[in-house]
Amino acid sequence: MYVRSNLRPMTNPLSAVPLYQQLADLLAGQIERGELRPGQLLPSELHLQQTYDVSRGTVRMAMRVLRERGLITTIQARGSFVAER
Repeated sequence: MYVRSNLRPMTNPLSAVPLYQQLADLLAGQIERGELRPGQLLPSELHLQQTYDVSRGTVRMAMRVLRERGLITTIQARGSFVAER
């Protein structure tokens, strides 16, 4: 993965792995390491778009993957939260 000057892991647009999967894996890693805790609100779609330089569709697909894995829950008009384990 690319690393920008601020040392934040980034997605790699040249990878064979789709961007949405890369983003889902990055967020899943943060959840598994405890950087994002159960019940914690995830960053907004806009924030994720800007931080990881991806489209809104990419963010939404990544969130769908995380929901399917049981790592997050989404409440309409409130946001997405790290699921309780």
